[in-house]
Amino acid sequence: MVDEASVDLYAVLGVSRQSKDIEIRRAYRNLITREHPDKGGDAQRFTLIQRAYDVLGNDSKRKQYDATGRMEKTVDEEFMDSFGGGAFRDKARQQREDRESMAEQLTVRQTEEFQSHTSGFEAWMRSRGDSVKTFTADNAAEQFGVVKSSYEAVPLPSIRAYQARVKQVGKPAKESLELVCEPIPQALEWGEVLVSVRAAPVNPADLFDVKTGGNVGGDPLKTPFIGGNDGVGVIVKVGPGVKNLQENDWVLPFVPHLGTWRSLAVLREKDTLKIPVDLMPIEYAAMSRELCVAYRLLEDHGDLKPGDTVILNSANSTVGQVVIQLCHLLKLRSVAVVRDLGSMDKVGPWLKTLGASEVLADTGSLKKELEKNKYFAKPKLGLDCVGGQSAVRLADTLDDSAPLVIYGCMSGRAPSWPWSQWVFKQMQVRGFNLRKWMKSNKKKIPAMMESIAKLVNADKLRVTHTEYELGTEFDEALDHAMEEGRSTKILLKVKDIGVTY
Repeated sequence: MVDEASVDLYAVLGVSRQSKDIEIRRAYRNLITREHPDKGGDAQRFTLIQRAYDVLGNDSKRKQYDATGRMEKTVDEEFMDSFGGGAFRDKARQQREDRESMAEQLTVRQTEEFQSHTSGFEAWMRSRGDSVKTFTADNAAEQFGVVKSSYEAVPLPSIRAYQARVKQVGKPAKESLELVCEPIPQALEWGEVLVSVRAAPVNPADLFDVKTGGNVGGDPLKTPFIGGNDGVGVIVKVGPGVKNLQENDWVLPFVPHLGTWRSLAVLREKDTLKIPVDLMPIEYAAMSRELCVAYRLLEDHGDLKPGDTVILNSANSTVGQVVIQLCHLLKLRSVAVVRDLGSMDKVGPWLKTLGASEVLADTGSLKKELEKNKYFAKPKLGLDCVGGQSAVRLADTLDDSAPLVIYGCMSGRAPSWPWSQWVFKQMQVRGFNLRKWMKSNKKKIPAMMESIAKLVNADKLRVTHTEYELGTEFDEALDHAMEEGRSTKILLKVKDIGVTY
């Protein structure tokens, strides 16, 4: 790759520093036609020509470059540089690292190095999976507890805090939930913190928990339990044994089912994720899990290039809105699929203002609808959070071997495909769960959050949301959250934490 910082941009375009705007523009047009990769030009030089004109064709950027010799980057450009390891910065995708072929593996595995005791031990460790773990003081304390006489608990004030509590499952949410005032614990024990919840969204997964008891694949939650999986809070007090948190720190839930629909919560430090204070507006911090889901879906799947198409259902959801806007920033095209509840005349134009190339109703054959609209670029990535026939419709539009990533199932129905779809279209279906990704990639979280925050703070990412006060407007918030066709995120804000006694 050419180091752009060391290149004379005027020389790239073949003009002098005294050249007028029209001379720079004409030089750019001549070069961009002659050097295009489709006409045999070099992809790197083509990219450099575009970068040179991006700077010299803009008055403010040119002045900055003339004064400093450096190229000023916008928030969009910084995002393009960081996203996907910089792959979207260039118009041509960087080549991926070569994988060992099977023949190479068979040869290498027979060498003396791979017959050594060390290699054999490493293979044995991998074969044991998760059964071999490093034993530390922290997980010893987690497994066996800490003797109470060895530390001094931190007393807490006598406060009855608001809680949206699930008293029973299997019934409509309005019958299952109740808003109560319950005393917080009297003291913080080892490794605990007191968190003041500032904002918490009402997500489809939360309502699924209310209806079913949650915990897919495991035992259901025992009633009564407090609703809510996501949100943002501020540390009020820290207990003994807490190492990395202090008062006024911002935290997010790191594990599910912490019960964020409440004003005060006593949580374990290890179950929280610290983020920089004022990283982004508190409303967006509360919705950060969905922002991160959208980010990861595009960065980790599809091997996408500018100009490629992404198709997604439930496109008016929070994740859908963010995916569409990220696609627009990355110069990807997006096909937004939504349920037709009689408001397509409003939803369609709104999604197009966010950057959607096409908006389709989630019914019939999406493939035929795209052909009817003369949209012939087959999607290289499908994103499904609905399941059932909606997922089948998405998969039908995809290019051969293009992945369909399933990150939710709002319909409650698993999709199924004929064998021919798997064999002849070489269909790929993957699952994605953000919490599992975060658990395995904790060191990558800060950079991802910072990248998202820059876009939010620069107003490049916007999510429609409606706020309600937890202590006084919970019923109204719940009614709004259960409305069909809703295109706004419901947020529970907390100003009143409860009452003292």
